[in-house]
Amino acid sequence: MMLEQETNAIFHALEKNYQIRLSVFDEPTTSGDPHKMMDSLIQKAYKIVNDKQASKYVNDAIFLIGKAYYYKGAYYTAAAFFDKLIRDRRPEQKSFGALAYAWKSRALLQLGKEEAAGLAVDSAFMVLDDHAKTKTFVYAAKANHLVRIGKEQEAIPFLAYALSTNGRHGDRYRWKFLLAQLYRDTENEKALVLFNQLSRSNVPFDMAFEAGLQSAFLTQSKDTTNLAQRAKPFFKMLKEGKNDGYRDQILFEIGKIYLAGGEEEHAVRYFNKALKDVDSNPYQQTETFLVMADYFFSKKQYQKAQRYYDSIATILPQNYTDVNKLRRKLAFMKELTALYQENMWQDTLIALGEMPDNVRLAVVDSLAKQSLTARELFIVQQKKRNGGTKKESSTNRNAWSSLQGAAPAQQPASIFADSRFYFNNQDARLLGLSAFKKRWGGRQLKDGWRFSGDPDGQAMETQPFLTNDSDAVEQVLQVAGQDSLQQFRQRYLDAIPITAEDFGNSRRKIHDNMIAIGNIYRDYIRNNAQAIEAYEALLKRFPDTEVASEIYYALFRMYDSVDQVKSAYYKEKLTDRYPGSIHAMVAKDPHYMEKRNREKSTMDRAFERLFTLYTNGEHTAVIEQATEVLAGTSRASQMASQVAYLKALSIGRVGRVEDFMGALQEIIEHYPADSLVVPLAREHKRYMVHHPELFANRVNALQDKDKQRVAFVDEPDMTPWPALRINGDYRTASPLASSYKDQLAEQKAAEPQDGAIKKEVAVLWAEERKEASPKITTESIAGRKAGLSAVNAGILSSNLVSSRIDSINMEEERSSVRLDASATGAPIKTTSKFDNVGSLQGKITNTGQMRIDFGANDYRDKKLFPDTATYYFVVNVMDPAVNLAPSRYGIGQFNRSRYARSTISHQLSLVNAENQLLCMGPFETFEEVKTYETRILPLLPEIMKVPQEDYNSFIITREAIGTLTDGIQIKNYHQVYEEQ
Repeated sequence: MMLEQETNAIFHALEKNYQIRLSVFDEPTTSGDPHKMMDSLIQKAYKIVNDKQASKYVNDAIFLIGKAYYYKGAYYTAAAFFDKLIRDRRPEQKSFGALAYAWKSRALLQLGKEEAAGLAVDSAFMVLDDHAKTKTFVYAAKANHLVRIGKEQEAIPFLAYALSTNGRHGDRYRWKFLLAQLYRDTENEKALVLFNQLSRSNVPFDMAFEAGLQSAFLTQSKDTTNLAQRAKPFFKMLKEGKNDGYRDQILFEIGKIYLAGGEEEHAVRYFNKALKDVDSNPYQQTETFLVMADYFFSKKQYQKAQRYYDSIATILPQNYTDVNKLRRKLAFMKELTALYQENMWQDTLIALGEMPDNVRLAVVDSLAKQSLTARELFIVQQKKRNGGTKKESSTNRNAWSSLQGAAPAQQPASIFADSRFYFNNQDARLLGLSAFKKRWGGRQLKDGWRFSGDPDGQAMETQPFLTNDSDAVEQVLQVAGQDSLQQFRQRYLDAIPITAEDFGNSRRKIHDNMIAIGNIYRDYIRNNAQAIEAYEALLKRFPDTEVASEIYYALFRMYDSVDQVKSAYYKEKLTDRYPGSIHAMVAKDPHYMEKRNREKSTMDRAFERLFTLYTNGEHTAVIEQATEVLAGTSRASQMASQVAYLKALSIGRVGRVEDFMGALQEIIEHYPADSLVVPLAREHKRYMVHHPELFANRVNALQDKDKQRVAFVDEPDMTPWPALRINGDYRTASPLASSYKDQLAEQKAAEPQDGAIKKEVAVLWAEERKEASPKITTESIAGRKAGLSAVNAGILSSNLVSSRIDSINMEEERSSVRLDASATGAPIKTTSKFDNVGSLQGKITNTGQMRIDFGANDYRDKKLFPDTATYYFVVNVMDPAVNLAPSRYGIGQFNRSRYARSTISHQLSLVNAENQLLCMGPFETFEEVKTYETRILPLLPEIMKVPQEDYNSFIITREAIGTLTDGIQIKNYHQVYEEQ
C-alpha cells in the first residue's frame, strides 16, 4: 500500500505535457534524499530480513527494499538489492528473477549506464515465467530501455504486448498514447486509430485534447490538397469554448499546414498569432519559435532567424523533447549566422566586382537606396512596437522583447536547468558558457571578477541591435539621421574587390567559412545531415580544396550509418586521390592510429638509445644501429628523419667531408616533407659548400665542439638535469652574464659573413615555402585582419537575378580564418575565429577525425597575460625521472631552423621532484610568444620523445613561474591557461 501511494504521488507530482513523447514509466524526481514514507517501509522490511531469515517472505522484503530505494532516487543502492535478489532467490521463485532484472535495468538507465541496462533487461527474458503481471512489466521495461536509447521503432512490439496484457488503468492509457506517438512516425493509420480512441476516452482533458489534435492532423493530411479545407477541422476546434486554453497549439498546427503547402505568408501569420496568444505555454512557444527560426534561416534571412533563436533561450522548458540537442544548437547559431552572412556578403562583393563599371554603379545605387529605405522602415516599426508592449502579457513580453533584440527583464531560474545536476550536463554548461563569454569575455573565478577584464576598456556587445528600449530607439534615430544615401553607397564601393588578390581573399574567406560551418554542425550541434550538406557544398564550389582529404573522410564516416553506397563512394575517392594521407590510412585500417602511436613510442626509445650512444662517443655503433632501425621503418614515420640525422652526424664524426655531405643529401631526398631536420641538413650543406677552406685539412667532417663559439652544427649533448634554471644559459648551465647579448653579438660578428650566401639561403627558403605551401596557405592568411562588414543591406545573388534586404544592422564585425598545412605532410588544421566566443581549431583525433575546439578568447586577463612582459613557452612533463635530453635536442633543432638569429634558448627546471618544465624564451610580448606557440605545437609530437599523455604546454610570464612550486600548482595554472 505504501508503494502504491508513492507511485500515485510521483504521478501527480510530475508536470503533464502530452506534446512531448511520453516515457514508459513515471520516474522519481528525488535524488536519494530522506523520504519519510519510503524510509518507514525500508525499516519494516529490514525486520523481516534481519529477524526472520528462515521466512519464505525474505525475498519479498528484499524486493520491497530495492523498489523503495529506487523511488527515493538511490539507484546504486536499489541496484545492489536487486542484484542480491537475483543471486539469493529460490529456484521456484522465477518471477523474482525476471522482476529483479527488469527493475535493475530501470535503475541502471537512471544512472546513465545504457549498455548494462540492456544486458539486464535481456537477462530477464531468460528467466521469465508465464505469470501475466511479470511478463507485462518485463516487456514494458524492455520497451523503456529501447525508447530511452533512441530505438523507438524497435520498442513498438514490446510496448504493444505490454499494453495488451496490462490491467492498470493509468498505465494502459499512458502506454496507448505513447504507442500512438511511436506509430505516428511510420504507420499513420495505426496512430490515427489509437488517437481517435483516446480522444473519446475517459482520460485527462490534456491527453484527450492532444489526441484529438493529432487525430485531426493525421486525418487532414490525406484528404485534400486544398489547404483551407485541410485546416477546416482546426478552425472548428478554435470555435469550441473548451479549447480556449489551447488556441496557441491549434494556431500552430494551422500554420504548419500552410507552411507545408507552400503558402508561407499565411503560415507566418498564424505562427505569429500563436505567439501572441495570452495563454501560450512555454513548450508551445518554443515549438513555434523554433519552426519560425528554421524557416527564416532556410530563407537566408539570418538576422531575423537569430532573433527567434535568441527568444527560445528565454523560455526553453527543461522537459522539451531532446532539450540538450536544442541547447547545443542554440549555443552555436550566432556563430553560424555570422559565417553565413559573411559568405553572402562576399558573394555579393565578388558579383559586383565582376560587373562592368557602368552596370556596377547602377546596381550599387539601387542597393544603397534599398538599404536606406529598409533602415527608415525599421525605425518606424520599432517605434510602433515600443508603444505597444504594454498590452502584452508578462509571460509573452520576455519572449517578444528577446525576439526584437532586448534582454528580457527576468529569466526563469530553470531555463538552463536539467533533471540532473547542472554541472554534470555538458550541453547546459556549453550554452551557459557561450552566453557568459559573449557578455563578459573570459574571466578568472575570483573576487572582483567583473573588474578584471580588459584594462583598455574593450567594448563588449551585450545586446542585439534591435531593442524595445525607448532611449535606444532615439539613439538609432539619431544615427539614421546622420546616414545618407552616399554613405550607404560608399560602404559598398569601399569593399568591392578590384585586384586578383582581392578576389582571391574574398573566395578564401568563403572557403574557410564553409569549413567552419561544416565543423560546427558536425562536432558541436551534432547534426550530421546539415554537416553533410555543408561539406558537399564546399566540395562542389572548391573541388580542389587542400582539406579535401579531411572532408572526404568526414563524409565517409557520417554516411556510414545512413547510406552505405555514398559512404563507399567517398572512401574510394579518399583512397584514390590521397592514398598516403592519414585519413586514407585510417579509412582503410581503423586501428592505424594505434599502430602509429606504438611505432612512435618504439622509435622514441630507439632515438633515445642512439642519442645516448652518440653522447658517449660511440659513433660507429650509432651508424650500425640507426641503419637497422631505418631498414625496419617506413620513411613516412615521424621519427625516421631524426634517426637519419643522428646517423649523418655520426658519419660526419668518423667519415670524410664527402661522406657527411652524401648523408645530408640522402636526408633531403628521402624526407622532402620533413620540416625539422631537413632545413638543418640544407643549412649544413650550404655552409660547407661556401666555406671549403674551413674543411680542406680536416680528416673528419665534424671535429670536437668548441664551446667558445656557436658551431655550424649542433650535436647531441647529455646536459645533466636539473642543473639549469630559468636564468641560466642552456649551453653551459651557468648564470647569464649581464653582457650576454653583447657576447652573442661579438660571436656573430666573428662568424664568417657572406651577403651572397645570405641571399642564396633566403632564396632557398622561399623556394621551400613555395613548394610546401598549399593553394590556400597559412602564410597568405595568418596575421591578416580583415574588417568584414555585416550583411547590412541588399544581398545580391551571384547571378544578380534578384536582390533583397536581409540585414539593416550596419555594425562592423571582425573575423579571421586560417588554414595551416605543416611541411611534414600532417593533416591541415583549420581555425576559424568569429564573434566574441573565441576560435575554433581543427585537430586530428586518435581516430583520424578532424574536430574543432575552443581556443583562446578575445578577453584574456591582461593582469595574467599583459601585452608586454618577459614570457616563456613551457612544456610541462609530468614525470620527474624521464631523460629529456633527446627532447631538448629536438627543441634546439626547431629553434635553430626557425629562430637562427635570435636569443631564444630552452632551459630546464625540476619542480618539487614532481614535474620537469622545459622553458623556451625569453619573449618580450604576448604576440611573440603566441606566434612561437603556434609554430612549435604542430611539431611538438615529433620533438618530444615522451608519450603525449605525459606532457602539456602553456605560456607564462617570468614572474608567474615562481608560483609553480609543485604539481598541483602547475595543474591549476594549466587549467587557468586552457580556460583563457
